[in-house]
Amino acid sequence: MSQGLPFKKSLTQVALLCCGFSGILFILIYTVFGFLTQGFDALRNTISSLELVKNGWFQQVNFLLYGVLVVLFTIGLSKELIKSANARYIVLFQLLMGTGLIGLAIFIHEPLHQICNIMVFISVLAVLFLFAWQFYKTNSWKGWIVYSLVAACMTMALKALFMLAVTYHHWPGLFERFIFLPYNLWLFVLSTKLMGGRRLAAAV
Repeated sequence: MSQGLPFKKSLTQVALLCCGFSGILFILIYTVFGFLTQGFDALRNTISSLELVKNGWFQQVNFLLYGVLVVLFTIGLSKELIKSANARYIVLFQLLMGTGLIGLAIFIHEPLHQICNIMVFISVLAVLFLFAWQFYKTNSWKGWIVYSLVAACMTMALKALFMLAVTYHHWPGLFERFIFLPYNLWLFVLSTKLMGGRRLAAAV
């Protein structure tokens, strides 16, 4: 069977791939929590600052849940990727991302919190660029080369805008919320396709 054709997957595998929706869930949770938190300004306050408010443990659990779901998704993703050096790096950086998110839940103060934040950012970029190479080696995912590269470039641009916003104290919270949106939307669509039976081919 061609690797680009739909393929029936086990219920366990579908459940693991479903964890790829975790980014969207994370966004929904912190958005609602921020809205319900008295005095919290989503335009000016960062996501992590929700860990420091009253009932901040709720945001810690949100980070923890996100990290665990990313790790579970990575387990499912590893079964989709045919063994190769590129595939191993994808799995590695996905796991580093999950570890960083769990670290954000545990370490709510600097400098460890910032180290975990950097770990997540670098891992997201690495995954997007590595997947662009992965798709380059296939025939059925060609359009995803551009999609992955655009998502990576948008992530870097949004990070730069966030840093400027922090420097000039102009709505840093707003810009931060957009940084990982390209990746989360990209992962949402990818997870949907994989759950629907699409298969990934090997990259070397």
